[in-house]
Amino acid sequence: MKKHHSHWVRNIALVTTLMGSLALSACNPELIEDGKASQPLPIKLKHQIQKIGSTPGAPLYIRIFKEEAVLEAWKQTKDGTYSLLKSYPICAYSGKIGPKKKEGDRQAPEGFYTITPGQMNPHSSYYLSFNIGYPNKFDRSYGRTGKHLMVHGSCSSRGCYAMEDDQIAEIYALGRESFEGGQRSFAVHAFPFRMTPENMARVRNNDNFAFWQNLKNGYDHFQITHVPPKVEVCNRTYVFDPQGAGHFNASAPCPDYTLNPTLLASLQKLRAQENVRFSQAVLKLEAADQKAEAKANDEMVEAQLEVLQRKERIAEGKNPDGFLAGLLKGNPSPATQTSQPAAPQAQAAPQAQATQTQAPQTPAPKAQPNAGAPASNSFFSKLGSAISKPFKPLAEGSSESTNEEAVTLKTLPQAR
Repeated sequence: MKKHHSHWVRNIALVTTLMGSLALSACNPELIEDGKASQPLPIKLKHQIQKIGSTPGAPLYIRIFKEEAVLEAWKQTKDGTYSLLKSYPICAYSGKIGPKKKEGDRQAPEGFYTITPGQMNPHSSYYLSFNIGYPNKFDRSYGRTGKHLMVHGSCSSRGCYAMEDDQIAEIYALGRESFEGGQRSFAVHAFPFRMTPENMARVRNNDNFAFWQNLKNGYDHFQITHVPPKVEVCNRTYVFDPQGAGHFNASAPCPDYTLNPTLLASLQKLRAQENVRFSQAVLKLEAADQKAEAKANDEMVEAQLEVLQRKERIAEGKNPDGFLAGLLKGNPSPATQTSQPAAPQAQAAPQAQATQTQAPQTPAPKAQPNAGAPASNSFFSKLGSAISKPFKPLAEGSSESTNEEAVTLKTLPQAR
């Protein structure tokens, strides 16, 4: 009996020790290997990789479009170009379109970032994550601040791009497989929106337009080549695929560099086509704005007319709000005012009728309100004085265009 009791005590002690160890390790997540970071690629995703002519260990490239809330995963194919593997909906991001500028502004970054194996976090409190690398050289050249900006799971964002857990598990596995295949880093290019001429026309008056023009150059390089561009920073501006230059300093003037002639010709052709679309989109937007402004002006005029009509009725002794509303406001209605003289008129009716039978008379014209009043006192003159000329006619020979330089999509925009 004692032997059995002793064996039972030892088992209880062992269980207690194991539970204590687990409790202690739960305070330090790095001591726990839960297998999230080593999940294999789903079979379906492997088939898709094979379908686009790639392999799990081939290089990875990621594009993010903030406004559309989409993360795209691209894989390098056998000919060296990249094909779209899968698009993932971004579950949440904080802020609005526009770059992150300082710690605490709750903006998700926009720009060109590089992810190394050291930025992958298998023990993230947001399921899995990787650090975007903000601030990069461009951000630091503007003195921008912030840290721990990530793509992660848990669908909760405070300046990050948040995914569902099963989605970040796939994206994390794609990055891990690419590193194991020999890729030293993969690029994450974060854009405010898909950088079409129509979208650029829509934001042409935004304070970030010059910055977005700069981002669009990198966007266009990939659209033409289907290879992530080599990114440098000089003169506080992103430059893409430069050739023939050595060192680039983010805050110093750009060194002399060239672009591949074939690439440059393709960029110039694309920009010429897109500038036509951009101009057409601007005209449509301006026409829509003018239509909305004209509608607003019409509504303003109608409101002014209604106010002046009510004033005219009140001045004539009429109640513009109706009988019941007049009683509630203490204003006598016209029916109450004219009820007293009704009886005398009835008594005088036979005499008036007899007079009319004796000799026909030409009836006197009925008096009209404002009759004989000067033109300056007319209703429309009052309306004109009440509205401070909302429409300004163009002077002869003038046009609505200004002397300012027309907004276009430049090939190499000036530094922001």
